Amino acid sequence: MTHREEVQPVVTPPVTPRLTTARTVSALKPRATRYAARDAKINGLELTLHPNGERVWSVRYRVQGQQRRLRLGKYPRIGLAKARERATAELRKVDLGVDPQAERIRATEALVQAKRDSVDALCASYLERHAKVKKRTWRDDLSKINREILPRWKGRAVTSITRRDCRELVQAVADRGAPIFADRIGALLSRLFRFAVDEDVLSLNPAAHLPKVSSGASEPTFPKAYTDTEIRAIWKATEALAPALRAIYRLGLITGQRPGEIAGLEWDELDGTWWTIPARRSKNAREHRVYLTQPVLDALRDVPRTDDRHAFVGYRGKRQFAASNTIVFANVRRREKPRHALRDTVATGLAAAGVPVEDVARVLNHSYGPRVTASYNAYSYDREKRLALLKWAGLLDRILKGKARGTVVSIRGGTR
Repeated sequence: MTHREEVQPVVTPPVTPRLTTARTVSALKPRATRYAARDAKINGLELTLHPNGERVWSVRYRVQGQQRRLRLGKYPRIGLAKARERATAELRKVDLGVDPQAERIRATEALVQAKRDSVDALCASYLERHAKVKKRTWRDDLSKINREILPRWKGRAVTSITRRDCRELVQAVADRGAPIFADRIGALLSRLFRFAVDEDVLSLNPAAHLPKVSSGASEPTFPKAYTDTEIRAIWKATEALAPALRAIYRLGLITGQRPGEIAGLEWDELDGTWWTIPARRSKNAREHRVYLTQPVLDALRDVPRTDDRHAFVGYRGKRQFAASNTIVFANVRRREKPRHALRDTVATGLAAAGVPVEDVARVLNHSYGPRVTASYNAYSYDREKRLALLKWAGLLDRILKGKARGTVVSIRGGTR
């Protein structure tokens, strides 16, 4: 018995028509596998159909012997006519020796780099890596950035910001009737772009040394430093305060340190001769030593000791000083930052006592001299700071006693 062999039918693959009109494009149907339909007019233009129904235009071309394919977009967002137009434009580039795919990759990389070097990216990096690390007042910077800088420059490349842009931003704030706040915005811009220079994003700081817009407006016309008469009035007014609060104000007038660093003083920072402000509490994130003259020791002697490591428990916020400021500074001319003006008073008094300006800067924990030189110089300047504060203690003693400023002599503790 013979068996007849079954003959398998030959399956002919479906013919893919050439794309001639928009109707031939819409008539195409998805298949079990992906396939491409070629355009009858533009050589290299294809429409790829996926089993899920997605349709994508692309153009094939050859550059330096290598086959390339460039995606043009999806159908039906891009119709046949538009696809032919785009394919023609890209093929013209090929005729000029340009690789459209490589060009697109470069453009994408440039866009990514632009986002990385945008003003908003710089602001975020500045806040995280500089302000939050080195400034306890970083929230003030955050507020200014969100209110004034980003609404105007968000999305712009850092390299596109010019000095004129900076001046216009500052002037716009001043035109709202806030010239002093405008100058603070200018100072923040200078710090922000200095950070960009340090990060090699910029080569020059476009906001460096912006002219002040508050000069002659609402800025006080008198010096920030208090006069001898005002110093005596402040000292006398502190007598009505609680011992801890009185010590805070007097330490500002005796040492010239920042109000926040004084209010945050911790007992273990004192060794009887020096007060060491750790880097974590210092505004500029540098450890700083302050010599304890006798007036400092006298002011701290009356401060009650508790189990808390902080010397001034309950006096660490700016708002907590509003009521006491009205008492302490009631009989002196108004300053925008009266407690900080005590710092200006010490700096002025040190200069008047003949202390070199570089030593005044170190007493105040300010940077002095070229940045590169400062980074190599590890000398503590303790001797110079000690002598400077002893001079000021002697001068302050004469002022409080109502004596004329003359030859300054050190008061108790000057031989240590």
